[in-house]
Amino acid sequence: MKKLVLSVVAALAVTAAVPAFAADMPVKAKRVAVATPSPWDIAFGTALTSDYVLRGVSQSNHHVATQGYFELRYNINDMWQLYAGVWSSSLWTGLANAEVDPNAGVRLTLGNFGLDVGYVYYGYPGGVNAAAGLANGSYGEVYAKPSYKFNDILTIGGIYETGFNNFNDKRVVGGGPWVGDARHSFYAVNAVITLPWQPAGITISINPEIGREVYSSGVTTNQGSVSDTYWDVGLDFVYKAATLDLRYWGTNAKAGAVANQCGGGATGLNLCGDRFVATLKFDTTFSALK
Repeated sequence: MKKLVLSVVAALAVTAAVPAFAADMPVKAKRVAVATPSPWDIAFGTALTSDYVLRGVSQSNHHVATQGYFELRYNINDMWQLYAGVWSSSLWTGLANAEVDPNAGVRLTLGNFGLDVGYVYYGYPGGVNAAAGLANGSYGEVYAKPSYKFNDILTIGGIYETGFNNFNDKRVVGGGPWVGDARHSFYAVNAVITLPWQPAGITISINPEIGREVYSSGVTTNQGSVSDTYWDVGLDFVYKAATLDLRYWGTNAKAGAVANQCGGGATGLNLCGDRFVATLKFDTTFSALK
């Protein structure tokens, strides 16, 4: 009888221990399907600036300008991105009422090195005004923008842009024939110096740039534009999708007796000269909104 009782007790002890052993055994977890990120994305933004300055020359006659852009992106992989979009800005009414610039290209990211190569078409709908002494036609150029990020503080970049002997669409004040070539190129070096602290989550950076715009003799003869050097330095405050850019511009181009890119002559304008510009921008992507 005693043996029977001991056998029953032992059996119950083993049975009670089974769940504990089972709990300690590894269980193969079910795989959870992870959604693959879409290679497609859309970037877009808008801006309000106190003066639309392009390479040291005001494009809005020192008036407020509104701007915006839309860009479709396709990420081939972590290195390559294709894009196409359009950027636009209001202008001063004596030249053209708007600038509309479609562009397309490819971006390469290789470690800390970046390269953006593409094509841009500077469009000025209705942009010819002989009465104002200016002629402004649309034209296209190719560009290359290399950059290198040394660390979280310093990034150095550059720009090279050149056209196809078609500057200003070879339009002449008064509608006369264009004489000579119509070549234009532009190059610049710039930097982004990001400060190592973020008060209230705001990223602060200093952005200096110096560039040179080169016009051929044909452009000077037909339009009056002369090669010039410009510089600018900005202080950026970035909070999430918003950026406040405070920038000071300068150029050695001067308004001449004959109208050039600065105005002058019969126009009585001076679109050049040192100036301070404030710009408020909002930029985001569809993927960031999800």
